[in-house]
Amino acid sequence: MSATTIAQKGIDALAKGDHATAITNLDKALKSSNSPAWLLARSKAHQKAKNLEAALHDAELAYHAAAERGSGTSRSHMIQAQYRRAVIYYQLGRFADADCCAKWSMLLAEGRPAREDDGVEKKIDSEGNYTVTYDEFLADKENQPKPKTSDGNALAAAEKGPYSTDWNMAFSWRSQALGRLKNLPKDHPGWKVNVTKIPPKPEKKKAQSPEPAEPASEDELKEQKPLQKEAPAPGSVPDEKMKLRIDFYQTNQTVTVSLFVKDVKKEDLKVEFGKRQVRISPIPREAAPYVKPGDREATSTLVLAGEIDPSASRWSASPRKIELVLQKATPGVKWGRWGEEKMGIVEFDDQEPAITATSSSAASTAKPALPSTSTPAKVPAYPTSSKSGPKNWDSLPVEDDKEDGQDINGFFKTLYKGSTPEQQRAMMKSFLESNGTTLSTNWDEVKDKVVPTVPPEGVEPKPWNG
Repeated sequence: MSATTIAQKGIDALAKGDHATAITNLDKALKSSNSPAWLLARSKAHQKAKNLEAALHDAELAYHAAAERGSGTSRSHMIQAQYRRAVIYYQLGRFADADCCAKWSMLLAEGRPAREDDGVEKKIDSEGNYTVTYDEFLADKENQPKPKTSDGNALAAAEKGPYSTDWNMAFSWRSQALGRLKNLPKDHPGWKVNVTKIPPKPEKKKAQSPEPAEPASEDELKEQKPLQKEAPAPGSVPDEKMKLRIDFYQTNQTVTVSLFVKDVKKEDLKVEFGKRQVRISPIPREAAPYVKPGDREATSTLVLAGEIDPSASRWSASPRKIELVLQKATPGVKWGRWGEEKMGIVEFDDQEPAITATSSSAASTAKPALPSTSTPAKVPAYPTSSKSGPKNWDSLPVEDDKEDGQDINGFFKTLYKGSTPEQQRAMMKSFLESNGTTLSTNWDEVKDKVVPTVPPEGVEPKPWNG
């Protein structure tokens, strides 16, 4: 078995939380190659297993291995190595050292020279205590590369090139280190700076067991890349595994169905509405990349749980989602479920032909509605404890969402600009740490904790492997 295969087993074990297996496999792989990526993975495994000294050893060795290679991924690995140092020093209670390393990670992500004398570790007073304040840390956001877009949204993550995620992670970690530091007495060792930007190069870690590693070929040693999953053979993926993840919600008037699919091309989509079916094609199938437009599997027919008005229904699409807004044929009737997806073309059971919608607005082929003189259908009023009696929420005016998001961006821009420095600090910290799911203006509430990711009800947060 090659070193690359063994290392990948270790990385997979780390992702599953099996830290002992991860360390064992990475130990074996690193006998053959001093790969920075493998060293960083083993550093993380040791850190998760609370072997902090071993974790720090691997992070520092990874920094030097990346710098010596000088390859296209060297800067990325050096950024990650400084970030790993910051995490480990934080867990060791060395908060000033943690902030220095996180700052160096940010500077590398901004494209600054690795050997630049930035003086980060020299910001100490006469007693050797770190002097960087939280306000100075917040000012760093002014030095980050500006977004390529011009909407001016201060809360949007800046587009800093290929290392924007690394920059945000280091920025967020600095808030934790400095937040802990300011609550410590001045005689606490966490105030002292004992790190250097370029760490002392440690010796390569000797394997604990003398088992000889299986020799790898020269080609395998040159190509230290994660293994790619073998593409499935045509026709080998069953229909059930190709079906889309689908969510829905409803009002008295409409049912909104969201189909989550990667790499959908809006300009190629064809959506046909019937009274009880919706047919969509072509749909890319992530589980079966061999599916091409025109194949049976490239079409989904949604068999609906209720009847709709095809002429008043509409759809929209983005690269990762198709959204259908289905107009109920009978307003006020609650659907127990949206329906089911069937692969391929299912003939419509309507007497009239299906309406093909070619844009995100209502189908252009729909006949214009005639002025109605009849009494509007009565919709059910939901129980309420309000003294004013039950309300018909569907009668309230609602503006259509705009795809470009200008209104919401403008709102956040105005909110941020009109806030106090302390409120802005709380907004930046809560927004970054919660992955954009929480926005707080209460600094006292968020200053001493990591703000968790809080997705909408019924949604499970998962990494997107795009």
